[in-house]
Amino acid sequence: MLPQREGFSMINERGVVEKIVHQNAVVKLQRTAGCETCKARGSCHAEGDTEMQIEVKNSLRAQEGDTVEVSMPERSVAKMALVVYFGPVAALIAGAFAGDALAHAFQWDSAIAPVAGGLAFLAASLLALKRFDRFARSRPDFHPRMTKILQRAHHIFNS
Repeated sequence: MLPQREGFSMINERGVVEKIVHQNAVVKLQRTAGCETCKARGSCHAEGDTEMQIEVKNSLRAQEGDTVEVSMPERSVAKMALVVYFGPVAALIAGAFAGDALAHAFQWDSAIAPVAGGLAFLAASLLALKRFDRFARSRPDFHPRMTKILQRAHHIFNS
């Protein structure tokens, strides 16, 4: 369970459990007005900008059709968005400058050096993203979690 500390804001969204897969629940979330003020709003992958699906551990034993609250620390989402979106762009730009500086240092007269430097740094940043992904998967604060069952679905059982 994630600690609740002062200044530790959570992104809380309401969703409906679409299906149960082993110990996890696939939850369909509706984008809300809160998304507009979220620091990491660009990091969500949405279907038509109104719905998104996430898979969370079904620690509350929710069932298909249940309405649940899903939470994640806003700080973690912001960190992921920064690393995933800003990191490769910054690496590309830094690589272009490094390639240009290297060309000037060796007195090369070529426009290829900044392009090659940019591509090399971009490739290195993508490899670093793979490592960050492994790191984030191992840390619970980078995972959304089901925090409440807001409404149980009315299940009809055939006898």
